[in-house]
Parts: sequence; structure tokens; C-alpha cells
Amino acid sequence: MHSSGSLPQPDNSDLASRCVFIADVAVYAFILVAGIFEITHYTRSADFLEDAGYVDLAHSLFLQGSYQINFLPETTLPPGFAFLLALVGRFFGFTPAAFFPVIAVCATLGTVAAYELIRRVQGRGIAAVACLLFASSTTVFGYNTTGILPEMPYFLTSMLILLLALHIDAARLSKALIAWEFFFGALLALAVLIRSVGIALLIGLFMWSMVSWLSNHDAGIRRFRRFSIAIAFGLAAQLGWSFWAQRHQVLEWQLPGYPESYVSQLRVKDGNHPELGLARWSDIPLRVGENLVTRVFQDERILTGRYISDFWSSPAIAGVAILIIAGLASSFRAGGQLNDWYYLTYEGIFLLWPWKTEVRFLFPILPLACLYLWRGVQTLKTCLIRWPRPAGLCVTIMAGLLSASSGAFAFHLAPFLRDPGHVRADRVQPLAATLFWVIVAVSGLAWFGYHSLRDADTHGRVPERRTPQVRVNTEFALTSLAVALVALIVLQNTRQLIRRGQDNLHPNLTTQTTYPEIEAATWIRLHEPSDRVIMARLPEFIYHYTQRRVVWLPPIGSADVLMDGIQRLHVGVVVVVHHPTSYWIPPEEVCMQNLLQSYGRSFRLSHRGPSNWVYDVVSADGTSVANPSHSPIVSERAGAR
Repeated sequence: MHSSGSLPQPDNSDLASRCVFIADVAVYAFILVAGIFEITHYTRSADFLEDAGYVDLAHSLFLQGSYQINFLPETTLPPGFAFLLALVGRFFGFTPAAFFPVIAVCATLGTVAAYELIRRVQGRGIAAVACLLFASSTTVFGYNTTGILPEMPYFLTSMLILLLALHIDAARLSKALIAWEFFFGALLALAVLIRSVGIALLIGLFMWSMVSWLSNHDAGIRRFRRFSIAIAFGLAAQLGWSFWAQRHQVLEWQLPGYPESYVSQLRVKDGNHPELGLARWSDIPLRVGENLVTRVFQDERILTGRYISDFWSSPAIAGVAILIIAGLASSFRAGGQLNDWYYLTYEGIFLLWPWKTEVRFLFPILPLACLYLWRGVQTLKTCLIRWPRPAGLCVTIMAGLLSASSGAFAFHLAPFLRDPGHVRADRVQPLAATLFWVIVAVSGLAWFGYHSLRDADTHGRVPERRTPQVRVNTEFALTSLAVALVALIVLQNTRQLIRRGQDNLHPNLTTQTTYPEIEAATWIRLHEPSDRVIMARLPEFIYHYTQRRVVWLPPIGSADVLMDGIQRLHVGVVVVVHHPTSYWIPPEEVCMQNLLQSYGRSFRLSHRGPSNWVYDVVSADGTSVANPSHSPIVSERAGAR
């Protein structure tokens, strides 16, 4: 009973629980709505307009029971994703309407799993920020609604593995735990077979258990016991796939790198320019530095949808990279969790990767990058409070160096640009970066000087601390500013995403980047004999539209080597496409120009379309080259099967 003069006090814990529940529901609702929008706004077309390799692999598994594409065994891409597509295709058909919802569902569930993971290891605030930015990203939406690629299924699988590892590690011994261990092992094997980089999960799991054993024997033994099944499953899946791929590999060209195994590709100097040969040890630091810069600024472009200049001393690159590294390092103070070791291994693989960084490879770890960025901010704050003088001095020195670099970049950029509009746009960010780093350097110096004077004045006495009210007000102001900024970014991303989705409902085929290949392949299917072997730079995509044997047009500058391959592989048609930027070096039109200069009489232009040329390979009397059914490639394929 309350006294007559008192009122019941509100239950603060109940109010906090309601706020937390509302926050969770709001995040889940946004992720769900974004996922539904992906399902309803994928690119509406009768056929696939982007990479259709996995679709054809799934079709091969379903119809022939063999893992092959373009009449050859597929030995580079693991079969997990194609197998999932084959299961879906069996019941719903091998159409865009059947496969795009699979990508959207995986993206939605993966984002929910990422939210639950980060919420458990760090808190709701950073979990909400990371997942709302990810779910509203126009770049992620673009990939999910235009191409059938394995990133989202792998994202879902990897987040479930990291989330389940926390549960298994903390659970008590029971029969249910054994079932969870087997399920965890099956998920790990599936992740390895969906994408080869899933090996990072396997390595991370082993390193986590090993370091735990070295620092805490009992904890290490417990983890080895609980995750031994998963390690065995994952290792068996990786070794089984590698053994099968090695036995069935058929190489059309003696060229380092692709399409050999990923381990072999790591050895080349430049994957996009394989004629440069193998890398030297001196090439590795430059490769790591370039990949680090590219990955960081692409992370931010994906999440914010804003143009960010890619000079390394930008606060958006150097500053963010330093904070992520600091946050990741702080996570290992107590040995780290599986997500820490996984992120380190995943990024380590791609920092050593000799190819141009593809944006889609960043998707599976973007929420984790946000986590370590936040931890880096916390680490910086802790250092400035606990060790103010050394931390202030380090900030001053580092910011001074970065400001000098940004200034040098700003004032030497203009001579290398031709478009005055680009000069103005590209100089703004370097100049702004210079000013930013100057302010940071001055602030660090002021922080160092203030605490030096304070320590001298107190003569060793404990100084007066800032009042709690001031600290609370400052933190509240900064938190409110951060929330407003994130909300603004999410709102702007959502507006762009809606416009992109509306464009997907009425796509213009002629504006697609692959339209030249589609137009050339359609012409070949209608006008060339069905027994002609085709040579093209995108063999799997041309195969999808022609259903004919397609040989890779390799990035080889030597006309003699190319002509030898044309004769050896019985090529009858050569497709050449011009794109503004070429993924391979030298571009295919350069390779064809070399052929025409040396063997012009062996080629006849049969068709010229939008940015494409189709050449018939002709004999000395001017007739087209026939393609015998006993082609050595077909014979090797039959033997491999």
C-alpha cells in the first residue's frame, strides 16, 4: 500500500526493456522491408543480363548430374552455390523469377544474423548502424538484383557460423550440444563449398582454438573438443573439392594465374595482366598497400553512397584504416573471438590478392568492418584518457604526416587531370583532408600540452576531474549528432535504392554493360553454323547465349601464340568487344589488332554491332574453317568425365 501522499514510481527497467524491444523491431522491420523490395524489384528480363555462369552450372548439375560449363568441367568455382540453385531450379525453374528471390532472402536473413551477432559482441547501437547502412546500400541492392552471385548465400552462412559459435562455446554439455556441433560442421563445409574464401572461417576457427589453448589450457581444450567435428567437416570439404578440381582441370592456354587454382593465382604479379609473370617478394608490400586503400574507400562508398577520392592520406581512408586496425588489435587482447580471427584471415587473403578488388567481395564482412571501426574509436578514446600525453603526441605526429601528404597530393593533382570540372571536384577532398589533419594535429598538441601543464601544476596530486554532468552532456551531444548523421545517410540511400528498383522494372537492354556480348552472341546463334567453335573474352557468358563451345580469348599480346591457339583449338569465330575500361590487359581489341596485323588474311569481318566485331576464321582459299567433332578439347572433356 502506498501512503496517501506518495505516487507509485515508474519501473525504469521495464521502460528500458520496452525501448530495447522497439529498437529491435524497428531494425528488423527495415531489414525485412528492404528484402521484400529486392524480391519485387529485381531486373525484369527474359534472361540473365549479367554473369550467368552459376545458373548454367546449376542447370548442368540438374540435367546431366555433372559439374561443367561450356562443355568443360568447372575447376575454379566450388559447387556449393550451384548445388543450391539446382535445388531451387528443380522446383521453381531456372529463371530470373526463381533465382533472384533466393539472393534477396539470403541477404535479408544474413543481415538479421549480422545484427544478432554484433548485438551480442558489442551492443545494439553499433549493430543497428552497421546493418541499417548495409541494408540500405544501393551498391548491395544493385548486385543482388542484377546478377546471380554467391556473396549473399555465403554472407548468410558465415554470419550463422559466427553466431552459432558463440552459442556452442558458452553452452553446457548435453545431447543437444552434440547436434549443434554437427549442424555447425555442416554449415562450415557448406560455406567452404559456396565460396573458396570460406577457408578463412576454417583457419579462423583453428587459430581461435589454438590461441585459446596457449593462453588458457582448459578453454582451449574445450574449444578443440566442441569444434573438432566442424574443423574435420570443413577440411574434408576443402580437400575433397581441391582434389576433384585438380584431377579434372583442362587448361586451354599456358598462362600463369586464371583459370588455375586460387593458390596458384596468388603467385602472379598482376592477375589482370598475367603476361607480367610471377610476383617477386618486393611486389607484395605494394600490392598490400594498394589493396588496403581500395578496400577501405570501397567500404565507405558502399555504405554511404558517396564519392570518396582514393588518395591514401584521406581521413576516409587512412583515418578509417587506422581505426579499424586499432579496433581489431584491441579485440585480441583477451585472445579474440572467432569473428575476430575470421575477419583478420578474410582481409589478409584479399590484401594479398593480385587482382583488382571487386566490390562484391566486400559484402560478407562489411558489418564486421563497422564493428572494428567502432572499437577503434573506443580504443582511441581510452588511450587519450588513460595515457593523455603519449596518445596526444602520437596523434600530433601522425596527423602532421598525413596533413603533409594530403597537401602534397592536392597541389600536385591538377597537372594530371584534363577536365577542369574534375580538377575542382578532386582537389576539394585533398584540401579538406589537409585542413582536417591540421586541426587534428593541433588538437593532439593541445591535449598533450594541457595534460603536461596540469601534471606540472598538481605536482603529483590527483587532479580534479570533469564533472559527471559535463561528461554526460558531451556524450549525449556526440551520440545525437552520430544518430542524426546515420539517419540522414540511410534516408538518402533509401531514396536512391527506390529509384534503382524502379529502373529495374523497366530495364533498357541497350544500356547494359553486357549488351555488346548479348548482341554478338544472338547474331552468331542465328547466322553461324552450330558446329563452330567461338573465341571470346567472356566465354561462359557467350556460351549461355549461344549454347556452343566457346574458347577463352586470353590477354596475350603475341599474335603467334594466339594464332597457334586458334588453330589448335579449331576456332571458327572470334568475338571482339570494346568496353570503356578493360578488366584484362591487354584488352581484347588490342589482341585482335595484333592478329590482324600478322594474320589479316585468316580473318573476315562477318558482323559489326554496337561496340562488337565478329570475325570468321578463314582458310587460304577464303572459306570458313570447319570445326571437326573430334576437337581435342571435347576429347579431353569426355576423358575427364
